[in-house]
Amino acid sequence: MKNLVIVGAGGCGREVLQWAKAVNKVEGRWNIKGFLDDNKDALYGRRSDIPVLAKVDDYVIEPGDEFVCCIGDSNIRKMIVEKLKKKGAVFTTLIHPSAVVADSCTLGEGVILYPYALVSDNAVVGDGCIINMYSSVTHDTVLGEYCTISAHCDITGQCELGDRVFMGSTSQVVPGLKIGDDVYICAGSTVMTRIRSGRKVLGNPAKIVNF
Repeated sequence: MKNLVIVGAGGCGREVLQWAKAVNKVEGRWNIKGFLDDNKDALYGRRSDIPVLAKVDDYVIEPGDEFVCCIGDSNIRKMIVEKLKKKGAVFTTLIHPSAVVADSCTLGEGVILYPYALVSDNAVVGDGCIINMYSSVTHDTVLGEYCTISAHCDITGQCELGDRVFMGSTSQVVPGLKIGDDVYICAGSTVMTRIRSGRKVLGNPAKIVNF
């Protein structure tokens, strides 16, 4: 049995702890070892049956360790993953038992699928992506690396999202669109046109807004 180390003891990390427990109920996959977090008091006032083991830079990787990174900010998540991989860390994919995953899709390293997430036929999800509960990545869609898809989002067929795209809760992208790198889609927005890299969009239909 592998040891699971959860990077980040904030809200995302504590949620993923629950999803890891759900996986264990089905397949007994991990000994859930603890969190890494640079804030040693990250769990203060929170109920948790696993501790903060160490800061990210201080943790000594042990044989049998597997990691998931649960940092909401895509750029920070990528930075931490790359830092730990240089030390020899292996990142695993965590799929909640209620998620629906097509046998024709492709999931990258370190992907996290929350409860009731959907990844459909011939979809591709890049390394380090997080797809939250009740969100869908439908047929023939490609997600770049380290995208963060919040709850109740809908990415429809044949879309292409670049790296580090953030979709706020209940946002959606209509079929066949291309979204550039580092695009921020605000909660509740509907994207109906191509969005170039580095833009922030809001509304229905979504329009570019200033940061």
